[in-house]
Amino acid sequence: MRAKLPELQISGRGDTLGDQVYSRLREAILAGTLKPGQKLSVRALATSLNVSLTPTRDALARLIAEDVLKQGSDRTVFVPTLDIDEIDEVFNLRCLLEVKLAEQALAKAPKSLAPKLRKIQSRLVRSFDEHDYGGVVARNFEFHFTLYEAARSKITLKVAENLWLRAGPMLNLLYPEFDRTRSGVQNHAAILECVEAGDMSRIGEAIQTDILGAKAELIRVVSGR
Repeated sequence: MRAKLPELQISGRGDTLGDQVYSRLREAILAGTLKPGQKLSVRALATSLNVSLTPTRDALARLIAEDVLKQGSDRTVFVPTLDIDEIDEVFNLRCLLEVKLAEQALAKAPKSLAPKLRKIQSRLVRSFDEHDYGGVVARNFEFHFTLYEAARSKITLKVAENLWLRAGPMLNLLYPEFDRTRSGVQNHAAILECVEAGDMSRIGEAIQTDILGAKAELIRVVSGR
Protein backbone atom coordinates (compact mmCIF):
# COMPACT_ATOMS: atom_id res chain seq x y z
CA MET A 1 0.00 0.00 0.00
CA ARG A 2 1.45 3.30 -1.04
CA ALA A 3 1.60 5.97 1.64
CA LYS A 4 -0.19 9.16 0.62
CA LEU A 5 0.99 12.33 2.30
CA PRO A 6 0.63 15.98 1.37
CA GLU A 7 3.67 17.77 0.06
CA LEU A 8 6.19 18.80 2.68
CA GLN A 9 6.17 22.52 3.34
CA ILE A 10 9.69 23.89 3.78
CA SER A 11 9.69 25.95 6.95
CA GLY A 12 12.65 28.17 6.18
CA ARG A 13 14.01 27.52 9.66
CA GLY A 14 17.37 26.04 10.50
CA ASP A 15 16.08 22.45 10.46
CA THR A 16 17.65 20.20 7.87
CA LEU A 17 15.43 18.72 5.20
CA GLY A 18 15.84 15.34 6.89
CA ASP A 19 14.56 16.85 10.15
CA GLN A 20 11.54 18.27 8.38
CA VAL A 21 10.73 14.96 6.69
CA TYR A 22 11.10 13.24 10.07
CA SER A 23 8.72 15.75 11.70
CA ARG A 24 6.19 15.39 8.88
CA LEU A 25 6.21 11.60 9.15
CA ARG A 26 5.76 11.82 12.92
CA GLU A 27 2.76 14.09 12.38
CA ALA A 28 1.28 11.61 9.93
CA ILE A 29 1.74 8.73 12.38
CA LEU A 30 0.32 10.70 15.31
CA ALA A 31 -2.75 11.66 13.29
CA GLY A 32 -3.34 8.09 12.13
CA THR A 33 -2.66 8.90 8.47
CA LEU A 34 -0.53 5.75 8.30
CA LYS A 35 -2.24 2.43 9.03
CA PRO A 36 -1.01 -0.62 11.00
CA GLY A 37 0.85 -2.98 8.69
CA GLN A 38 1.20 -0.31 5.98
CA LYS A 39 4.41 -0.66 3.99
CA LEU A 40 6.39 2.50 3.33
CA SER A 41 8.31 2.81 0.10
CA VAL A 42 11.19 5.28 0.25
CA ARG A 43 10.57 6.35 -3.33
CA ALA A 44 6.79 6.72 -2.87
CA LEU A 45 7.25 8.74 0.31
CA ALA A 46 9.86 10.97 -1.29
CA THR A 47 7.46 11.63 -4.16
CA SER A 48 4.54 12.33 -1.81
CA LEU A 49 6.65 14.72 0.24
CA ASN A 50 8.29 16.30 -2.81
CA VAL A 51 11.82 15.67 -1.53
CA SER A 52 14.78 13.53 -2.56
CA LEU A 53 15.47 9.97 -1.44
CA THR A 54 18.30 10.76 1.01
CA PRO A 55 16.37 12.82 3.60
CA THR A 56 13.49 10.33 3.34
CA ARG A 57 15.82 7.41 4.08
CA ASP A 58 17.36 9.34 6.98
CA ALA A 59 13.94 10.11 8.47
CA LEU A 60 12.80 6.51 8.18
CA ALA A 61 16.04 5.30 9.78
CA ARG A 62 15.44 7.58 12.78
CA LEU A 63 11.90 6.30 13.23
CA ILE A 64 13.10 2.70 12.99
CA ALA A 65 15.78 3.39 15.61
CA GLU A 66 13.06 4.84 17.88
CA ASP A 67 10.97 1.66 17.38
CA VAL A 68 8.14 3.70 15.88
CA LEU A 69 8.50 1.93 12.52
CA LYS A 70 9.81 -1.57 11.83
CA GLN A 71 12.05 -3.01 9.15
CA GLY A 72 11.45 -6.51 7.82
CA SER A 73 14.05 -9.07 6.84
CA ASP A 74 13.68 -7.91 3.24
CA ARG A 75 14.44 -4.32 4.38
CA THR A 76 10.81 -3.32 3.87
CA VAL A 77 9.76 -0.56 6.25
CA PHE A 78 6.28 -0.86 7.73
CA VAL A 79 4.00 0.51 10.45
CA PRO A 80 3.87 -2.06 13.29
CA THR A 81 0.66 -3.61 14.59
CA LEU A 82 0.50 -3.76 18.39
CA ASP A 83 -0.48 -7.02 20.06
CA ILE A 84 -2.89 -7.14 23.01
CA ASP A 85 -0.18 -6.88 25.67
CA GLU A 86 1.35 -3.88 23.92
CA ILE A 87 -2.04 -2.18 23.59
CA ASP A 88 -2.66 -2.73 27.30
CA GLU A 89 0.72 -1.28 28.26
CA VAL A 90 0.57 1.74 25.93
CA PHE A 91 -2.96 2.75 26.92
CA ASN A 92 -2.34 2.25 30.65
CA LEU A 93 0.73 4.46 30.43
CA ARG A 94 -1.31 7.01 28.49
CA CYS A 95 -3.75 7.14 31.39
CA LEU A 96 -1.01 7.92 33.90
CA LEU A 97 0.48 10.73 31.84
CA GLU A 98 -2.58 12.23 30.22
CA VAL A 99 -4.61 12.48 33.42
CA LYS A 100 -1.74 14.47 34.91
CA LEU A 101 -1.43 16.66 31.82
CA ALA A 102 -5.17 17.36 31.75
CA GLU A 103 -5.20 18.34 35.42
CA GLN A 104 -2.22 20.64 34.94
CA ALA A 105 -3.83 22.10 31.81
CA LEU A 106 -6.99 22.93 33.72
CA ALA A 107 -4.97 24.68 36.42
CA LYS A 108 -3.23 26.84 33.81
CA ALA A 109 -5.88 26.97 31.08
CA PRO A 110 -6.28 30.24 29.16
CA LYS A 111 -9.82 31.42 28.47
CA SER A 112 -9.35 30.49 24.82
CA LEU A 113 -8.89 26.77 25.55
CA ALA A 114 -12.55 25.71 25.82
CA PRO A 115 -13.61 27.47 22.58
CA LYS A 116 -10.66 25.87 20.74
CA LEU A 117 -11.64 22.41 21.98
CA ARG A 118 -15.28 22.99 21.05
CA LYS A 119 -14.29 23.89 17.47
CA ILE A 120 -12.14 20.76 17.18
CA GLN A 121 -14.98 18.66 18.61
CA SER A 122 -17.36 20.10 16.02
CA ARG A 123 -14.95 19.14 13.23
CA LEU A 124 -14.61 15.65 14.74
CA VAL A 125 -18.39 15.17 14.73
CA ARG A 126 -18.54 16.45 11.14
CA SER A 127 -15.92 13.87 10.15
CA PHE A 128 -18.06 11.15 11.74
CA ASP A 129 -21.13 12.40 9.86
CA GLU A 130 -19.19 12.28 6.60
CA HIS A 131 -17.72 8.84 7.44
CA ASP A 132 -14.27 10.39 7.18
CA TYR A 133 -12.60 8.15 9.73
CA GLY A 134 -9.11 9.39 8.93
CA GLY A 135 -10.39 12.83 9.84
CA VAL A 136 -11.86 11.44 13.07
CA VAL A 137 -8.49 10.01 14.12
CA ALA A 138 -6.70 13.25 13.25
CA ARG A 139 -9.22 15.45 15.13
CA ASN A 140 -9.04 13.09 18.11
CA PHE A 141 -5.30 13.67 18.37
CA GLU A 142 -5.77 17.43 17.88
CA PHE A 143 -8.39 17.57 20.63
CA HIS A 144 -6.26 15.78 23.20
CA PHE A 145 -3.02 17.59 22.51
CA THR A 146 -4.60 21.03 22.31
CA LEU A 147 -5.70 20.34 25.88
CA TYR A 148 -2.38 18.86 27.02
CA GLU A 149 -0.25 21.65 25.56
CA ALA A 150 -1.98 24.05 27.96
CA ALA A 151 -0.23 22.17 30.80
CA ARG A 152 3.09 23.64 29.62
CA SER A 153 4.91 20.47 30.72
CA LYS A 154 7.26 19.86 27.81
CA ILE A 155 8.92 16.65 29.03
CA THR A 156 5.67 14.91 30.01
CA LEU A 157 4.05 16.06 26.78
CA LYS A 158 6.91 14.58 24.74
CA VAL A 159 6.61 11.21 26.47
CA ALA A 160 2.83 11.22 25.93
CA GLU A 161 3.41 12.04 22.26
CA ASN A 162 5.80 9.09 21.94
CA LEU A 163 3.07 6.78 23.25
CA TRP A 164 0.67 8.22 20.66
CA LEU A 165 3.20 7.36 17.95
CA ARG A 166 2.48 3.75 18.83
CA ALA A 167 -1.25 4.17 19.42
CA GLY A 168 -2.15 6.50 16.55
CA PRO A 169 -2.09 4.03 13.65
CA MET A 170 -3.98 1.42 15.71
CA LEU A 171 -6.93 3.77 16.23
CA ASN A 172 -7.82 3.28 12.57
CA LEU A 173 -8.94 -0.26 13.48
CA LEU A 174 -11.78 1.13 15.60
CA TYR A 175 -13.71 2.36 12.56
CA PRO A 176 -16.31 2.14 11.18
CA GLU A 177 -17.58 0.05 14.15
CA PHE A 178 -16.83 2.85 16.62
CA ASP A 179 -19.13 5.09 14.56
CA ARG A 180 -22.13 3.08 15.75
CA THR A 181 -21.89 4.07 19.43
CA ARG A 182 -19.83 7.25 19.08
CA SER A 183 -18.75 6.73 22.68
CA GLY A 184 -15.58 8.69 21.94
CA VAL A 185 -17.69 11.74 21.05
CA GLN A 186 -19.55 11.40 24.34
CA ASN A 187 -16.27 11.07 26.24
CA HIS A 188 -14.92 14.21 24.59
CA ALA A 189 -18.11 16.04 25.53
CA ALA A 190 -17.50 15.08 29.17
CA ILE A 191 -13.89 16.31 28.96
CA LEU A 192 -15.02 19.56 27.37
CA GLU A 193 -17.63 20.04 30.08
CA CYS A 194 -14.91 19.74 32.73
CA VAL A 195 -12.72 22.27 30.90
CA GLU A 196 -15.56 24.76 30.57
CA ALA A 197 -16.46 24.38 34.25
CA GLY A 198 -12.83 24.31 35.41
CA ASP A 199 -13.71 21.06 37.19
CA MET A 200 -10.40 19.70 38.52
CA SER A 201 -12.17 16.93 40.45
CA ARG A 202 -13.62 15.20 37.36
CA ILE A 203 -11.24 15.91 34.49
CA GLY A 204 -8.96 12.97 35.34
CA GLU A 205 -11.85 10.53 35.41
CA ALA A 206 -13.15 11.87 32.09
CA ILE A 207 -9.74 11.42 30.43
CA GLN A 208 -9.34 7.93 31.87
CA THR A 209 -12.81 6.89 30.69
CA ASP A 210 -11.97 8.00 27.17
CA ILE A 211 -8.61 6.22 27.02
CA LEU A 212 -9.71 2.97 28.66
CA GLY A 213 -12.86 2.82 26.53
CA ALA A 214 -10.76 3.01 23.38
CA LYS A 215 -8.37 0.42 24.79
CA ALA A 216 -11.15 -2.06 25.53
CA GLU A 217 -12.65 -1.65 22.07
CA LEU A 218 -9.26 -1.97 20.38
CA ILE A 219 -8.44 -5.16 22.30
CA ARG A 220 -11.83 -6.54 21.29
CA VAL A 221 -11.13 -5.80 17.62
CA VAL A 222 -7.59 -7.19 17.68
CA SER A 223 -8.59 -10.34 19.53
CA GLY A 224 -11.48 -10.91 17.11
CA ARG A 225 -14.12 -11.00 19.84
